[in-house]
Amino acid sequence: MKEKDNFEMVINLRKIKTGKRTGRSKRAVKFVRKIVTRHFNADKVVIDPLLAKSISKNGNDKVVSKVRVVVSKVGEKIYLVRLAIKSR
Repeated sequence: MKEKDNFEMVINLRKIKTGKRTGRSKRAVKFVRKIVTRHFNADKVVIDPLLAKSISKNGNDKVVSKVRVVVSKVGEKIYLVRLAIKSR
């Protein structure tokens, strides 16, 4: 499969909402890291602080249901995950 420089994907975080209320945002960030590791076979995943803040914008126990991210390759098996911003 040919690798792309910027890959956009939507990650569903509804499974996180079914668990305990405490620490949901931390679990959501770990889940995003796990999904990117699985799809891109990455050794290291760097998550942008703006993405972590947007996941928990309503508080640590009220995470968003879905998040659109852009995955960029930084180095050999190192990926950067950023929040995808829609342009009008």
